[in-house]
Amino acid sequence: MKKTKSLIGILILLVTLATSCSAKKAATQSSNSNKSGNPFGETYEAPCTVYDTNQEFTATGMFRGSKNQMNVVQTRALQNAQQLVRLKVKHAYKGLVSEYSSSIGNNKGNDVEDKMEMACDKALDGILNDTKAECTRWGAVDEDGHLYCYMAIRISKRDLAEKATKEVKNLLTEDEKDRIRFNEMNFRNEMNKRFEEFKEGKQ
Repeated sequence: MKKTKSLIGILILLVTLATSCSAKKAATQSSNSNKSGNPFGETYEAPCTVYDTNQEFTATGMFRGSKNQMNVVQTRALQNAQQLVRLKVKHAYKGLVSEYSSSIGNNKGNDVEDKMEMACDKALDGILNDTKAECTRWGAVDEDGHLYCYMAIRISKRDLAEKATKEVKNLLTEDEKDRIRFNEMNFRNEMNKRFEEFKEGKQ
């Protein structure tokens, strides 16, 4: 009986040691694979993900809301996408506007710069108000009755540059155009160039 108990004790000890060694080895392998593998761990791409091109500004908006107000959730996802595009575009044309008005005296220069930015904003608002979803995806309904909506939009850089140039031309007085040596074609071409360079991180 004592012999049997001793044998059982030894077997339990051996099994425990083997399990412990196996767990340590697995942990070490996992640790080593993390060090030599992907430093970010597991990653995912959001539904409806889109990327800027030389011809278009893009954005994927998302919003979480009640399944009982899906129309509101969808609208908010669209507004989120529009806001993301707005931030990109304003950054892209702000530098150009500053350069065009830099040769003018302080107050008058600031006034002209404000007018030009206002004109570009107006053109952007007009285009964004007409945007339609290129892609719409819905997430699963959570336990609390909420879900995500994802929505992608695109706007043409060329169309935006053309409309912004027209708005600037219409808003500035002839005197203001003369003072900043405003040339419609040159302004439009420079804006196109800035928009195309935005994708490459030059802005």
